[in-house]
Amino acid sequence: MDMNGYALELMARQQIAERHAGAALHEMVRAAAPPRWSLRVALGLALIRLGTWTLGSTHRRLARSS
Repeated sequence: MDMNGYALELMARQQIAERHAGAALHEMVRAAAPPRWSLRVALGLALIRLGTWTLGSTHRRLARSS
């Protein structure tokens, strides 16, 4: 049995609309979640903060200018 062209187009539009809605929901969930850093990035940032802290207040401005 052949499908009507109109019915086929209607079903395709419905599937596209459902996928758009799913993608929008996925994007909202992803935007609401806090960013997840890898261990390497988190460790690197922690080491930079530690190094800046150990410089002391007199040398911090020298570290930021370079």
